[in-house]
Amino acid sequence: MSNEDNLKAALHYLISLPEHLEFYESYSSYQEIKSSDDMDAFFIAFQKHLSDNGTLNEQIELSIKFVKEQSDIVRHQKSTSPLFSISTSKKLNDSWIEDFRKEFSQCFTGDVFAEKIKPRQYKTIKENLIVHSVSSEMLLALNEKYSQFNHPFVNYQIASVIYNSKNFSQGLPILRKGISTVCSYPHYYWNNEYAIEGAAWMIGDFLYLLGQDIFQKEELHKEKIKLLKLLFLYVSRYISMTKSNLKCIDFYSNRARIVRGNYIDFVGIFSSGVNPDIQFISDMYLAYQTAINNEMPIIQPIQQLYWDSMKMYRHGSLIPNSSGGYQEIEDRTWMELVRDGEVRSIMLANKLLKEFENHELNISKLTITILFDYLIETKQDDMKNYLDKLNERKLKSSGSTSDEKHGS
Repeated sequence: MSNEDNLKAALHYLISLPEHLEFYESYSSYQEIKSSDDMDAFFIAFQKHLSDNGTLNEQIELSIKFVKEQSDIVRHQKSTSPLFSISTSKKLNDSWIEDFRKEFSQCFTGDVFAEKIKPRQYKTIKENLIVHSVSSEMLLALNEKYSQFNHPFVNYQIASVIYNSKNFSQGLPILRKGISTVCSYPHYYWNNEYAIEGAAWMIGDFLYLLGQDIFQKEELHKEKIKLLKLLFLYVSRYISMTKSNLKCIDFYSNRARIVRGNYIDFVGIFSSGVNPDIQFISDMYLAYQTAINNEMPIIQPIQQLYWDSMKMYRHGSLIPNSSGGYQEIEDRTWMELVRDGEVRSIMLANKLLKEFENHELNISKLTITILFDYLIETKQDDMKNYLDKLNERKLKSSGSTSDEKHGS
């Protein structure tokens, strides 16, 4: 069920209560109910009325709280916030993206490899990245054809294949071009779904390639905070503008890992005593829920999203223990934490959008130069050695040779 369907179901239950009609007629005689804020005030008064006459029970109390939570989410989704809305008048024509995607798929040679994921996320699960071989000549020709658009999705798709093959000298310049576009306001592709997708993955990869050492300097750590804010904003924008489509399984789960992986930084970004672990609980479950809503088969990786959310709630860790976790610490249920986290993410994303529009999150040309100079210095080409190791774990052969690899 969607948030709107959940809200309607909860409202239907409350309206069907015998006490509701009498109280509503009395309340509405002196107080108008025209807005969502008016509705919130009505249910607060209704709850107090039931409490005063001794008819308030746990089910009604939970239903009223659920209505408040769901109405907050639906209110954001129905708002005119640029986070949710798509302006067709400002949307640039990138219909050619479908041609690019078709031509990009033709770059695959048919060779398939298995690359071990290091470090492993789970001690008891073997994890491999399935890697597809790509023709470097065709890929570079594709970049030459579409580079004029400076589209985030194109920049990411091509650059990531190249630098993930340890060919940094050719991959980093394309990444730099893309980062320079998406890390300054205005972002002309803000209303284009594929562009937001590419922007999010580009910034995520950029932070991953940079690592932690360079951000130990105070002035550069401030730039890291900007990049984390932009990453959170773009991921949230994609989730909001697509109404949680199938790809949002990855967007929710990666937002959870980003927040938890940069725990201290996000304590400051969220502020007001927000615990990033609660956001992890929320986003992992929302990723699982998105899979269910899109009728995905519950295979092991999908089920793992559910378990990770529950383990964090019950144990305060992904490793089971006897601490009691947030189940003991919090006075809210697992699902209440999920909904609170969802609302909090929307509120933070809206706040970050305002910062972006005020040019507070812009990454200067000087900073971009410093960061990419660092990558050029620390990331040396090692494609031959990388491909030789990958060839040892070939799963499928097309009978042809290739130069670049693309993970999936």
